[in-house]
Amino acid sequence: MSGRFEKVVGGLLARWVTWMARLPLLVVVLILAVTAAIGVYTARNLGVNADLDEMFAATIPFRAREIAYERAFPLLGHEVVIVVDATTPERAGEAARELATRMRADTGLFDSVFEPEGPFFEDHALLYMNTDELGEFADRLARVQPYLAGLAEDGSLRGLADLLGRGSAALREGDIEPGELAPMLERVSRGVDAVIDGESYRLSWADIVAGGELGEDSRRRIVIMQPVLDFSDVLAGSGSLEAVRGYARELGYAIDAAEFEPGGPDVRIRMTGDIALSIEEMTLVQEQAASAGLASRVLVAVLLIFALRSLGLAVATLITLVFGLVWTAGFAAFAVGHLNLLSVAFAVLFIGLSVDFALHLCMRYRELLAEGWPAERALAETARDVGASIALCAVTTAIGFLAFVPTDFAGVAELGLISGAGMFISLFLNLTLLPALISLQQPRGRRGLAALTAASPRLIPAFSLRHPRRVAVVALMIGFVGLALLPQLSFDANPLRVRDPAAQSVKTFEELMAESRHQPWEIAVVADDLGSAQELAGRLREIDVVDEAFTVGDFVPEEQNEKLAIIEDVALFLAPPPDPSGLPRPPGDAEKLTSLNELREELIVLSQAAVPGAERRAAAATAASLGRFLSAENRDRAADLAALETALLGSLPDQLSSLQRAVNVGPVTLEELPEALVGRMVSRDGWARIRVLPSEDLSDPAAIERFVRGVRTVAPEATGTAVNIVEASDATVRSFRQALTAAVVVIVILLLLIWRTIGDTLLVLAPLTLAAVLTGAAAVIGGIPINFADIIVLPLLLGIGVDSGIHLVERSRLSHVSAGRLLETSTAHAVLFSSLTTIASFGTLGFAGHRGIASMGQLLVVGVTLAVACNLLLLPALIQLRQRRK
Repeated sequence: MSGRFEKVVGGLLARWVTWMARLPLLVVVLILAVTAAIGVYTARNLGVNADLDEMFAATIPFRAREIAYERAFPLLGHEVVIVVDATTPERAGEAARELATRMRADTGLFDSVFEPEGPFFEDHALLYMNTDELGEFADRLARVQPYLAGLAEDGSLRGLADLLGRGSAALREGDIEPGELAPMLERVSRGVDAVIDGESYRLSWADIVAGGELGEDSRRRIVIMQPVLDFSDVLAGSGSLEAVRGYARELGYAIDAAEFEPGGPDVRIRMTGDIALSIEEMTLVQEQAASAGLASRVLVAVLLIFALRSLGLAVATLITLVFGLVWTAGFAAFAVGHLNLLSVAFAVLFIGLSVDFALHLCMRYRELLAEGWPAERALAETARDVGASIALCAVTTAIGFLAFVPTDFAGVAELGLISGAGMFISLFLNLTLLPALISLQQPRGRRGLAALTAASPRLIPAFSLRHPRRVAVVALMIGFVGLALLPQLSFDANPLRVRDPAAQSVKTFEELMAESRHQPWEIAVVADDLGSAQELAGRLREIDVVDEAFTVGDFVPEEQNEKLAIIEDVALFLAPPPDPSGLPRPPGDAEKLTSLNELREELIVLSQAAVPGAERRAAAATAASLGRFLSAENRDRAADLAALETALLGSLPDQLSSLQRAVNVGPVTLEELPEALVGRMVSRDGWARIRVLPSEDLSDPAAIERFVRGVRTVAPEATGTAVNIVEASDATVRSFRQALTAAVVVIVILLLLIWRTIGDTLLVLAPLTLAAVLTGAAAVIGGIPINFADIIVLPLLLGIGVDSGIHLVERSRLSHVSAGRLLETSTAHAVLFSSLTTIASFGTLGFAGHRGIASMGQLLVVGVTLAVACNLLLLPALIQLRQRRK
């Protein structure tokens, strides 16, 4: 027999719906006016808070430490890392300085600009070598010094050709050691070929001075900037990033290029860091969600028309849905005042669950019309029959959302509050506006009546009703298999895993993570003073998971007296730049051509001489390249000579100047370190910061965990990005476990109080539990990660699972519905179509390139499919077995 709850609530709702149906135009006009007012209020008062730091409550210990750290070191928060790559080290340094200079001039867009390897470290580079490296460098410089001195006097193609010609002759005569000339000739050959082919090339004299031992990272510079941020904009900081791209275009740099293109710019810039990642992610999410949205809306509309077999009912459902979204947004403006990057998804949850209410009402209404009920009475009886279950579903689903409000996960707490209120808004509008809209379009004439009274086709197989015991046993066996797989399910804390792998900011970030020198996920430890920091850094270096730990004191070079003595010796044989008045006149094009031709002839002789093979091959290749250059026809000879001179000698003046500055430095003390560096390492209150870098690749979540746990054995109060990732993961898992446990407990108590029977409550929980277990198992088997993006899906899956079970159990409690007819009812069909509309709404997201969106879409499709399968297969079987036993 139907319980007291159904009779009382059903009766009240039947009277309410009858009133709405009798004054439909007035109801629609009033609700339209209220909606317009709410819309205006929302537009004026609902803001956006795009600050990811506020996703967790400030009272959590890790957030409290992070806030204190950011207050002490304000230059370190919300940074954008600009990666500057160039074809030579000299060009990389020059480009980074140009870009930084442009940004410093615009204080309206940039709070701070910092060059970690700026002019100070370039000038004092020799002091930062160890003594062995410095000694080797001095020896190499002594060997190339004659070339540098000669080019300082005649830095033209003539001077270079004459020097190389003399070097070739000296090699043939045994006056210089083999192996010194070949690297130089190879670079000249590449430069000549590049000019012939119209490609960009710049010979690196820094690489020549270093003996060709400069690695790829020497051609990279980092510029770190803090954009001026307005978190009321979803794309906070985008103006600053666009300004950087504008400067790069003006300077002729390539932007976001994966590689250097032949003939293209010799500098490329890319941007990454939390702000750049968030901006690019939000842009991609909007683009991909919009492209998937059109297809999903069409699918939902088609499904609604097919399910309701009436365009009018489908339109009424969609209008009610849109009004509900406006009202819920208005509640968000009133109760919270803003949407965060998670609570913006309230619309996703509202659509998935509000359509469920409308489908049950409309399909029951059609079912009653098909049985011969008059339209007005059919509306009232619909509210009497399914109103109680819809009301109960609204309450239980709201409980599922509101359970997140007390958790530490502030982002989801706000989402829970807004979505929980949205369930009651949806209930009100579906029982007020929807009946009024239906009354305004009640069937007119035979054709309209036939469209609404035609019986719905039977879509759900009755296998579970014919073999209920077998279905229950198989479900139990599958459930045990799923339970066995669940321990393999884990939460992936790596925030990069939810982003689009094709995004340039993501690829750049992952590239930096592979470099210990520019590792973005570090740990910060703060000590009371520099002495304590240096002692603590020494202990941290002893930990296996730590690659390096350093303080501002580590920027003061060691063994400076010994190094300065070597540098003084270098300064003795490194001649100062000559007086320009004493230099020979610049050669003309004819003289340059003559010198190049003479060099070619000398290299042909060298290629046939009794010298080592490397020298012969390099001489032959360079002679061949010069031959092509000198014999080329129909070309602008003056332009080619200018281009070749720039390619081979363009970086020489800067290198000579850099060397002069490097050998004329004094000792470095703590007081002489750049203010920008000291400000990032020592707070105004004297607190000293320790940067701790990992020894493992942190793209592995287990490595992040080991890194954080290891450092905390020595420094329990550590903070920084790596710590925040681990702590945010723990807080997320803890919040969801707490909320879901509380939600299930409260829902169970509520059902027991209302239904006053354990059996009916267990009927709802059985398919829900099985669906949850199988969803987790499917995620393990399918390799679908559980990550931060899936946060949005889990409350929706709980709501759909609980609602479907309640609807079916409530329908089975009606005295005139037997288990054998349950799957033929509008309730079962509404459960099916509600799930299909949810899958249609968000299933297309599973094909997105964005990993977070794709993961969310895939998990939702799997979870909803399993939930509806369990509710339409297992639940009817359990109801059948229970009724047979009675």
